[in-house]
Amino acid sequence: MIIDTKEEASTLWRTKTFAVIVFVVAVLVIIFVVSIDSNLKTALLGGLSLIFLAFYWFQYKMEYTYFYFSSNNNNLVFKFYSLRNLYGKPKVIEISKLSFLKYDIESVFFGKKDLLVLYRKTPKGVAKYPPISLTLLSKKQKTELKRTLYAASAEK
Repeated sequence: MIIDTKEEASTLWRTKTFAVIVFVVAVLVIIFVVSIDSNLKTALLGGLSLIFLAFYWFQYKMEYTYFYFSSNNNNLVFKFYSLRNLYGKPKVIEISKLSFLKYDIESVFFGKKDLLVLYRKTPKGVAKYPPISLTLLSKKQKTELKRTLYAASAEK
C-alpha cells in the first residue's frame, strides 16, 4: 500500500502563495488607490494584516507535512518533510515489519492536528521516533494507514 500527499502539498503551496499575492495587492490598492480618511485606511490595513497573520499562524500551528508511506515487501517506509518553509529537509524512516512494535496517533491543537508516533524494537529496548504530522492526510488515508500499521504490529 502507498499513501502520497504530493497533490495536497502542492495545493497547499498554491493556496499560501495566492494568499500572499492577494494580501500584497490589497495593501497596495488600499495605500495608493483608495482615497479615504487616513484613520480609516490605517484601521483597514490593520484589520487586513490581522486576518493575514491569523491565517499564517493557523498554517504554522497545523504544521502541514508532506507525507509518503509504503508498506511493500518487509519494510514500512515513511518519507516526510515540513511545509512550513520553502526548503523542507526530507526525512526517511524505514522500519522492518519484524522490528515494528506499535504506533500511536495523538490529536493536538483542538483535535485538528494528528501526530503519528512510531515505536520499534531494538537490541537495547524500544525506540520511539519523533512525531510525524498527518494533517494533510484525508480520513480515508488515515484509516488505511491505521489499518496497515495495526496489521504490521500484530504480525509477530
